[in-house]
Amino acid sequence: METFLPSSVVLLLLFASGASGLQLFNIQPANIVLGITPRLDLKCSFTFGAGDNVSTLVSLFISRSNDPEYTVYQEIASINTFSGHLVDISHGNASLSGVINNGSGESFISMQWRFPGQQETGLYKCVANGVDAAGHPLSVTSTSEVTSEQPSIGTMIEAIRVLNIKASHALDNICISDCWQTRLDQMSHARFDVSNVYKGRRYLLSKFDRGVSSPLAEESCELYGGYLAEFDDNDELLFVQGFLRANSVAGYKMVRVGGTDEGHEGTWVYQRNNKPMAFTKWMPGEPDGIPLDDCVYLWSDHEWLMDDSRCSFYDSNYNPRYLCEVPV
Repeated sequence: METFLPSSVVLLLLFASGASGLQLFNIQPANIVLGITPRLDLKCSFTFGAGDNVSTLVSLFISRSNDPEYTVYQEIASINTFSGHLVDISHGNASLSGVINNGSGESFISMQWRFPGQQETGLYKCVANGVDAAGHPLSVTSTSEVTSEQPSIGTMIEAIRVLNIKASHALDNICISDCWQTRLDQMSHARFDVSNVYKGRRYLLSKFDRGVSSPLAEESCELYGGYLAEFDDNDELLFVQGFLRANSVAGYKMVRVGGTDEGHEGTWVYQRNNKPMAFTKWMPGEPDGIPLDDCVYLWSDHEWLMDDSRCSFYDSNYNPRYLCEVPV
């Protein structure tokens, strides 16, 4: 495994011998880096031993709670003696195995998610149900939490670089294609607000950053197979303006899009191909020809019309973002 990738998330819920039941938790680590952490493993197991009050194990259940107060749990996997040791699951994107063994050996449920996302975080609960020698019901319960964090742009770039190296050597081409798309999907929602599809394209609005670096904005869009947003007509601009208004609660006022006159003042072209901008709709008085104001932004104070400003822009009063356009 490449050194930049965090090790797999391992959540081990173990019911050992003895009346107390639960003996061990092991989470390595308990925190998912969205789109980067390659795997989440979860195991709930029970083993009979000397001094155990449980005479017969009836079932194992795994549930998860995503609500902020951890009060409502949803069952995601179970196994019992009444269904021929079949495992039921209501969370279908995990691989799953399990068995109940009332002789010698281990009873368990094991779950594994590849590239776990936000939906895999929360408080997990494992319950072992059984009876003692007199037929009295017994239950043992344990809980443990999995959290998440957003990936840094450096981590994302390194992840894509490593995938490119694998692809160039034709290592497991089918898996790499699947992994590529899975990681991009996870990371895009971690780093961007994502629009609905408009005429075969989506728009990704950056979040978390407190400024816009021109090279970083362009490279980030390229990582997702896109480019800084380019407008073909007024209808496309209206769609984007509606998307920006719907997300403006975040407090940003300026959004970088495609277009520059750097090195050719007054002649506006797209950065990626140097072709003239197909459509413009400037706010009053713009472009104003001020030196170094060489890139196009949409500005909230003027109904998200176009403004020219510095290509790299850092100002907490405006909290600038950038907008990628990605064909789908």
